[in-house]
Amino acid sequence: MTQTLSQNRAWSQIVATAWADEEFKARLLADPRAVLAEHGIDVPEGIELAVVEDTETVHHIVLPPSPAGDLADEELVGSAGADSYSGFSGYCGRCGCACRCGRCE
Repeated sequence: MTQTLSQNRAWSQIVATAWADEEFKARLLADPRAVLAEHGIDVPEGIELAVVEDTETVHHIVLPPSPAGDLADEELVGSAGADSYSGFSGYCGRCGCACRCGRCE
């Protein structure tokens, strides 16, 4: 699912609201599709969503789906998802999280 700049901004707002509002965060974790729709992010039918929260001691790493077909090593270097994780400090802003990794701005 490709995100637009406005969807990235909406996701950043969702994250900020979840940090500040426990009730909102509970709704986001329980029904992410509804919360995303409320903020103008439509998720196509057939796509299952799971929102998980990192803690000080647990960090989730998302493994993107494999691309179709065989890829040469050179193609893998710049493939989708190759730069979507910026270490244990957080995620790259390309996922819409507005992190401080500095690569996204």
